[in-house]
Amino acid sequence: MKKLLIITTLFLSNLTFSQQKKQFIIEHCIDKMTEREYFLTQKKLICANTQKTKGFTITPQFNLEDGNIVPNGFICKNANIGNCGEKDDLIFLFEDDTKLTLTSWNDFNCDGNAYFSFDKDDLNYLSTKKITDIRFSNGYSYESYTYTFKQAEKDYFINAYTNYKVIEIDCSK
Repeated sequence: MKKLLIITTLFLSNLTFSQQKKQFIIEHCIDKMTEREYFLTQKKLICANTQKTKGFTITPQFNLEDGNIVPNGFICKNANIGNCGEKDDLIFLFEDDTKLTLTSWNDFNCDGNAYFSFDKDDLNYLSTKKITDIRFSNGYSYESYTYTFKQAEKDYFINAYTNYKVIEIDCSK
């Protein structure tokens, strides 16, 4: 009976441990030279084909508002989805078949950079719903790439916006 109790306890503690989500890390620093404040994420979302020849990355961005860290959008860097871009779209398909479309606000560029902001309703979608697919559409060339999420990635934004930890780093170097 005692062995059964020990085995059950070990099993349940292992099950509880394996279900804990790893915290999303946000690095905070103030550049002493410019006195600018930065919030940098340690983990970006990589959406690429298996050969890594076409795709895009998404890096969440945060600001400080009234003493609170607030998500305010993300930077998207695309590779081989058109040569130049402007008014690029990100279309998110969630597990419940709802969609969210965001359009980049930056000017025309040939660097593969697209900047996206979102409002509170958009943030509510991203921070509460699991994503199945995401499509990057180049607004200049109309080329696109759709990425299907692996099971472990489906809650990337939920984790980024609800389960984060801020650590202080030195960015003056």
